[in-house]
Amino acid sequence: MSTMSQLSSLGRTPNGYSYARLMEYSEQLVERTAQSGSADDAHIATRVLQDVSLYRHWELGHERLMRGVASIRQRSLQSLELKRISFLTLHRKAPFEYLRERQVTGQARRQLVRALFGTQRYTTCILREHTEYLSSACSYFCSDSLCEDLMREPAFCEALAQYESSYSEYYRAYCDSLLAEQSGETSPMQALLPYLRYQLKIIRDHMLSGASSQQSEFTKLQALYNKLGDTQRLPVLRQH
Repeated sequence: MSTMSQLSSLGRTPNGYSYARLMEYSEQLVERTAQSGSADDAHIATRVLQDVSLYRHWELGHERLMRGVASIRQRSLQSLELKRISFLTLHRKAPFEYLRERQVTGQARRQLVRALFGTQRYTTCILREHTEYLSSACSYFCSDSLCEDLMREPAFCEALAQYESSYSEYYRAYCDSLLAEQSGETSPMQALLPYLRYQLKIIRDHMLSGASSQQSEFTKLQALYNKLGDTQRLPVLRQH
């Protein structure tokens, strides 16, 4: 078989992967994840696969993302777009992850939803965010796997896993500060939030440029988190 035939059989031209190949890979990955993924990912994939309307919602959104990747002819630029999608979907799933992990309830939950999304329609917003969480989580592990398996970017995927941990810490501290503010209190992390947000931006920029984790100051940021400790255990200080 000629080199061109071999590439075509994989759904890829010398310039990059086709939309059909990207979607085929993603759909198969969701099915495999439901069967043998990590506990959290398997649960998410199963929920999406078992709900027709939810699956269609994810499919439509993921199709738009993959069409954007496939419209780029150069493979290296396709890889860059997939990396951007990884960050986009990672950030998009963060709000509902926080609500779920922190188990914020009652009036505090309503106030936080209003602060995050600027809406009074609490029930509608929660339903929407749950849908977006599941959809974004599916697209996130798809884009991550596409980067590693098709684009051959294992170093990026390793750094992305570290970035996800740090972003979760940042977003937890951010939401904790919002809850503290609504209660008339001050979170000890509040003053650090602009710095942490800036450091995460630096890391993203360097990861997208292909720089190593050392160059992106990732080690420095991780050291800061280790020094401060887990934000889940940090006390909330009352203003006087």
